[in-house]
Amino acid sequence: MAMSGDDRARLEARNAAMKEQVNSLMDTFNRQAGMLRDAQTAAAQTTASLTSKDGLVRAAVDSGGVLTQLEFAPSAFERSTPEALARSVLHLAREGASQVKRQVNDLMSPLTEGLPDLSDLVEGAPSLSALLPRFDAPVPPPVTPDEDSFEDRSALAHRAEQARTTPPPPPPPAARPRRTSDEDELPDSWLKGSY
Repeated sequence: MAMSGDDRARLEARNAAMKEQVNSLMDTFNRQAGMLRDAQTAAAQTTASLTSKDGLVRAAVDSGGVLTQLEFAPSAFERSTPEALARSVLHLAREGASQVKRQVNDLMSPLTEGLPDLSDLVEGAPSLSALLPRFDAPVPPPVTPDEDSFEDRSALAHRAEQARTTPPPPPPPAARPRRTSDEDELPDSWLKGSY
């Protein structure tokens, strides 16, 4: 099948346009990959340091939201109760983790904004947007435990879950049949028999 000059020119023009589009996508990809590496490095170094309102507790949180440092003022146990200090520690740890998450969000959001989805680039391809982490997702508010309760609610929830999933114990073994009075009689002699 011979190709006419017009068909050949159209194919070459489409090929050149596709090549230009791929080159543009590769340039964008390489630029964003570099920006992502820089943002990941910055995100890994993100920390938060907080002090309680009363100044009795100081805490530091790393990029993963993990408490890395905890300090009490020398007069902390004279000026406060252990329960109040524990609440301060929990509040600082949660607030620090929330601050770090917001900082990482601020670093990563510009990189994910305006990124085309796979389905935008390739007709019929599945969307991958649900698989990518959302840095702009709202931080859920911390659960505040009942301050008057000393119950470990996680242990109670674990026991309730275990009770739902644990099969019932096996039935006790059947009772032995009772001996009759004939079986209870001893032989005349245990020494009878051949030697």
